[in-house]
Amino acid sequence: MSTDPLSALLNIINTSTNELQSLYTKNGSQFPSLDATYKPGPLDEDAKAIELSKLVVAAANQLIATVRSPKDTLWELVPSMYMSAAIGFAVDVDIPEILNEAPNKSLQVKEIASAVNCQASHVGRVLRYLATRHIFKEVTPDVFTNNKLSSALIKASGKTVGELQAKPLEKYENSGNAAFVGHIVGEGLRSSSSMVDFLKGSGKGANSPFNMAWGTDKRLWDWYAEPGQGWRFRRFVAAMQFVAQTYKDTIFQNAYDWKSLKSTDVIVDVGGNMGTVSLAVAKMFPETKFVIQDLPPVIEGAKTFWKANFPEAIENGRVKLEAHDFFQPQPVKGAAIYFCRFIIQDWPDADCIKIMKRIREAANPSSKLIFFEIGIPYACADPTKYEADVERRTAPFPLIPNLGKGGGSDPTSVDMTMLNLLNGQGRNVGQFIELGNATGWKLTSVKNDELSIITFSAA
Repeated sequence: MSTDPLSALLNIINTSTNELQSLYTKNGSQFPSLDATYKPGPLDEDAKAIELSKLVVAAANQLIATVRSPKDTLWELVPSMYMSAAIGFAVDVDIPEILNEAPNKSLQVKEIASAVNCQASHVGRVLRYLATRHIFKEVTPDVFTNNKLSSALIKASGKTVGELQAKPLEKYENSGNAAFVGHIVGEGLRSSSSMVDFLKGSGKGANSPFNMAWGTDKRLWDWYAEPGQGWRFRRFVAAMQFVAQTYKDTIFQNAYDWKSLKSTDVIVDVGGNMGTVSLAVAKMFPETKFVIQDLPPVIEGAKTFWKANFPEAIENGRVKLEAHDFFQPQPVKGAAIYFCRFIIQDWPDADCIKIMKRIREAANPSSKLIFFEIGIPYACADPTKYEADVERRTAPFPLIPNLGKGGGSDPTSVDMTMLNLLNGQGRNVGQFIELGNATGWKLTSVKNDELSIITFSAA
C-alpha cells in the first residue's frame, strides 16, 4: 500500500472504478452516462456498488481538496448559497418538467423563460451556472436539456406541467427529490442567513436560526399551521415521506431480534407518525404487538394508512393507534421495546432528556430503548474504549473515516439542517452516552447501516 496520499487516492479511484464497471458488465449493462436522463437500475441498491461508489466519491473529493489551491476551494464553497437558490428556482418553476415535455427534450432559453414567465437572461444565467456544475446540460449555445442529475428533479407524481401549474398547492405531493429540494431551499436557505448571528449569540436570542430569519417564536411544526403556510406543510410532508421511503424495511427488521419477544410483549413506536416502521416489523414477525403513538391529527391519518396496508392488525388488536404527546407521561408501562425514528435529532438536549425520562419512568428493568437516527460519525479515528458494543466506521488510507463527501446522504448536512430549522442535533456516540446517563438509560450498542441503530437498556 502506498504511503503517498496522492498515489493512494488515485489507487482507490482506479481500483474502485474498475470494480464498479465490472459489476455493471456482469449485469449486462453500462454505468449510466451523466448526459442521459436518470432511470432507476438494478444496481442502484446493490450494497457492493454503493460501497464502491462511496469510495470513488470520497477519494475524488479528497484528491481535489488536496491538489487545488485553498483559495480556489474556498471561493467555490463560500458562495454555495447560489447553488441552493438556483436549484430551488428550477424546481419551483418546473424547468425539469418543461424540458422533459419539449418535442426534442431541449429548449432555447427564450422558450424556457416564456414558459415560466421570467426574464430570459436570468433563466439562462441560472441554467448555465447549474450546467457548469453538471446539473442540466447546455447542448448548443443557450439551448438546454435535462441530464442525469436534473432529470432526478422531475416530480415523481407524473403530472404534466399544465397540471402542476393548475394546482400549485398539490405540486409537491408524491414528488420525490423535488419536495426535499423545495423544503430545504424554501425554509432552509432563508433561515441559514441568520445562523451566524444565532451561533455568535449561543442561541440565547431565539430558539433557532429559523425563528430569527422568519420572525416567529413558534417551532417549525406550529408555524406550518399558521394561515398561508399550508402549502409549505404539504411540501414538508411530501419531503419527509420521500426521505422515509429511501430506507429499506430490512434496516428495521434486522435492527433487533424481534422473534425473541414473547406474544405478550409490547413494542411502543414513540412519535411513530403513520407507523411505517412498525408495519415493516409486524408483517415479518407475526407474534409482536405494537402501540403507535403520535399527536391526534397524525393518528387520524394513521388509521387510514393501516386500513389500506394491514387492516387485520388493527382489527385483531395486534396494533393499537394511540394519541400521545411524548413530553407527557408515557401511558404504556413496562413495554419490552420503546423505539423512536428520527425523533431525537429534532430536539436540543434539554428536550431530549425530557422525552427519554418520560419513557424511562414507564419502563421496567428489562425494557429496551432503540433510536433510529442519522448518527454523526467523527471525521477522525475514534480511540475511545466504550463499554457498549460500538460499530466503528473505517476507510482505507488516506480517506477520513466518515468518507467525507463520499458518505452518501451526508450526516453532517443533516445535522446542520437540524440546527438551522429546529435547534436540533445529530449526535455522535459520546453524546448518546451523555443523554443516557442523564435519563436512566445505558447505551449498549451502536450499529451503522444507512441509519444508526442506537440501543439502550434500563440503567
